Formats: sequence, structure tokens, C-alpha cells
Amino acid sequence: ISGSGIIIDPRGVILTNAHVAQYVLLGSRPEIGLSCSIRSGAPAQAKWKADILYMPAAWVREHAEDITKSRPKGTGEHDYALLLITKSADSSLLPSEFPFLQVDTREAIGFTGDSVFLAGYPAEFSGGNSTRSSLYPSSVISRIGDLLTFSDNSVDLISVGNVVLAQSGSSGGAVINTWGRLVGIISTTSEGATTADRELRAITLSYINRDLRQETGESLLNVLSGDVISQAATFMREDAPQLAKQIISILEDR
Repeated sequence: ISGSGIIIDPRGVILTNAHVAQYVLLGSRPEIGLSCSIRSGAPAQAKWKADILYMPAAWVREHAEDITKSRPKGTGEHDYALLLITKSADSSLLPSEFPFLQVDTREAIGFTGDSVFLAGYPAEFSGGNSTRSSLYPSSVISRIGDLLTFSDNSVDLISVGNVVLAQSGSSGGAVINTWGRLVGIISTTSEGATTADRELRAITLSYINRDLRQETGESLLNVLSGDVISQAATFMREDAPQLAKQIISILEDR
């Protein structure tokens, strides 16, 4: 299983999808025997290990059973998570600071026709061995096609059509505006035999910020301004075991 993510804080906080982070969650449970690494570079190489900083319980509750499906379907609602890099894959020292992208959580900053830069690690057409040993990042400049919402007039999703990143593995990849700010993360694609037939959809940072505040009472910037090491330790101790249990129960039933 391979997915994408973006470092959004110099301490090593990664924003990705919940459907990607669920494997990091399962990897924290000794009874599963799953190993997860954070890879980077071209080709991607294992560099770090990470814990969950935050993952919406609502997503796990609604999508735990999707882990048994080859092509699960979802709207992207609640489909985000925060990871924290905790150590190097080879036990070397972590850098004092990680390069990162600044986020823009403001409402209504992207419009139909705006140029955006998309980046991620698409893996669907690379094959199993290539995904493990020679996976390269891809990027493309495109334009926003549609603005979509989950329930009201807020912009929760943006769509972009006919781009190479419209394939599995790109989930959690970046959508960046012309000012170099992260404004969305790739979450879902429509059906289609090739990327030319598909529409890529990304959940906006403004939606993530709103949903995070509703779930926790804290905005994304408030979370990032706090003690993320302590927050991650608390989440892994108090929340992660219960969330993992919901997914493990589905696997045991199968």
C-alpha cells in the first residue's frame, strides 16, 4: 500500500488522508505485524517512522469496512489525518527542521479556472515491485474545474480533470495555489480506465480546518502552534487503540 502526504510543519507534521493513515494506525498494533515507513525522494526511499497526531474518529466509524475492498468509494468527507515523524528509519538523528509547505485555511480562496500545482506519488500503474523500489513523484500544473460541497455553500472539494495524478497512490498529495500555499489534498478520483478519463478531487484546507474545529474544538493552526509531540503521544495512548480496534474487528470477521 502506498500513498502520499505533505510535511506542513518544520517539526515533521505530515498532512495526508485518513484512508492512508489507517495503515500507520494498524502498524502501531503489535498483533497486526504491519510495517509502515515514510518515504521521500526520487525514487522514494524509506527515511522515517511516524505516529498518528490526529485522525477523525468519524472517518474510521464510517469507513473501517472499506479496508477489505479493492477499490473503496468515498466522498472525501473526514478523510484527512495528521502524522508526526518520530524517528529515522535507520536510527540516525532527525534533522533539526524539515522543509515544509505552509497551509492556507482561509475560505473562498480558490475559484473555477484558477491555476494549481499538484504533486504526489502515483502508484496505480507502476506495478508492485516498482512501487516498492522505484517510485517517483509526479507533478502537474492544471486548473480548478469545479467547486463542490458536502452539505452547504462552503467549498469542501475542488475537482481537476485529466491529470496523471488521478490514480491510486496520489491520495494525500498536494494542491498548491499560485502563492505557494497548500490549499487542498488529493482524496478521490472518479471511475475511468485511464487518468484521461478520470476527474481528481481534493478536499480543501478550509474544509479540513472547519471539520477539525468541529471535532476537537481546535483549528489546524492551533494544533500546529501547540506541543505536537505531546499531542501525538496522547493520541497514540488514548485514541489510537480504540480506532485500530474498529478496523481490526473488520479484518477478523473476514
